[in-house]
Amino acid sequence: MAFAFGITQANAQWRNKYKCHNFYGNGITEHLIAQSPKNNPKGSEYLYYTSRNANRIKLVVISSETKTVGMEGVTIVKVRFPNSRTVYKLEFVPGGLYCIHPNGKKQAYEYIPE
Repeated sequence: MAFAFGITQANAQWRNKYKCHNFYGNGITEHLIAQSPKNNPKGSEYLYYTSRNANRIKLVVISSETKTVGMEGVTIVKVRFPNSRTVYKLEFVPGGLYCIHPNGKKQAYEYIPE
């Protein structure tokens, strides 16, 4: 019985949701989901959608790294949209994340508890 429990734990999936409202001043809420994919619980995938377009877009991961800043760890993931070369940097911090745009603008997303 303990062996089966260990397998369940090893394959546990996680999912975190974030949102940003009205960044561009147009009333649209942007959503980002960070989750473990079903076939690889050690990896991460990122999905983007908006309040105007609910179709989820799977972002392409370019790189991922974790840095320690003070007592906290910060995960930095570089992503792009499919069929685009524009790279965005996602900085996951306690309580949310920042999306750094190529022009340097910093967009704050808040964590949504499930």
